[in-house]
Amino acid sequence: MEILLLILVAFGASWLTFYSGFGLGTLLTPVFILLFKDPLLGIAGTAIVHFLNNVVKFFLMKKSVNWKVAIPFGLAAIPAAFLGAFLIGYVQDIELYSYEISEGTLSISLINLVFGFVLICFAMIELIPKWSIAFSKQSLWIGGVISGFFGGLSGHQGALRSAFLIKYQLKKEVFIATGIIVALVVDIVRIPTYFSEVNLSDLSDGYTYIAIALGAALMGAITGKILLKKIKIRALNLIVSIAMIVFGLALISGILNH
Repeated sequence: MEILLLILVAFGASWLTFYSGFGLGTLLTPVFILLFKDPLLGIAGTAIVHFLNNVVKFFLMKKSVNWKVAIPFGLAAIPAAFLGAFLIGYVQDIELYSYEISEGTLSISLINLVFGFVLICFAMIELIPKWSIAFSKQSLWIGGVISGFFGGLSGHQGALRSAFLIKYQLKKEVFIATGIIVALVVDIVRIPTYFSEVNLSDLSDGYTYIAIALGAALMGAITGKILLKKIKIRALNLIVSIAMIVFGLALISGILNH
């Protein structure tokens, strides 16, 4: 059952992430923590799958990357991701409140509360025409800084990246491909920080889990690429916005807690 759960989550999350630009790491981390029985090892295992999956997705979509958007966005994200990763040890454990449910205790951290509200606000701006705003080219630097900082701080980089990129009215292939290359850059920056506290030899017993998850995630990405032509740009925008709201509510409520 554990292996089946791992396959289903990795495949489904990767398929959804291919379109929305976020979700794989968040959904896969709890499963890996359950399998590895250690939070740090679970996060490290997820990071490996996330990075390698992004590498493959880049090769699937590299011809569609808009480099005029990706370069300023990615360059701004690099120092911000370093800063966020540096600060993670100082702020990640700040808990605001917790409450009991039948399955146990849910806690809400400062990072997740702020991040959740930001996501919901961006999603509502996209969904409500009267609230719609068009970002200028200069806003790419702002988007890179904000998404890169949160990416380093909490690992939740994709949602804010998608929130900014979706406002530039990019073609669906360009939106997806450009998000992938920026995600890959941030992964390269933040992952060494996470691994500074983990010995790779400690993951030796879990390489099978990592291989299975990676295989399922790659199949999800490939399936997403095959079905891409059938997805309309408005449908893609709707998927991203709804996913941001669900993701934001889950963070605020404590259901998702990195």
